[in-house]
Amino acid sequence: MKKLVFCVILITVLIGCRKPQDTPPLQNILTNGTWRVSLFKDNGSNLTYLFSPWRFTFSSDKTLQVTDGTDTYTGTWEENPAGDTFTLTINTPELELIYISQLWHNELLNPKQVLFHNDRVNVTKELQFTKL
Repeated sequence: MKKLVFCVILITVLIGCRKPQDTPPLQNILTNGTWRVSLFKDNGSNLTYLFSPWRFTFSSDKTLQVTDGTDTYTGTWEENPAGDTFTLTINTPELELIYISQLWHNELLNPKQVLFHNDRVNVTKELQFTKL
């Protein structure tokens, strides 16, 4: 019985001492490289194909450039770490880019992929960027 108690305590201490893996701030992730939309869903419909030609470059001054190789548009982005939100604003006549210009909630952040939802409670849209 003493061995069992010792093992439980030892496991608890070892698990408690593990350093949590911190997610880097969104700015550190996005401003490192060029990105593409790897997923866009609206009410369960996968519309990712609309974004296949577009490439996104996010700058540390909170501006961005979006290009399809022919046309280039600019915009801004803003991160609110306290609220886990990301606002994207693209100055463009392209409907698909206008459609993603809105407030998003952070879902998954890692150095090669970020995933956003439009609402925490009633998710109808998902937007995922993958680093090229």
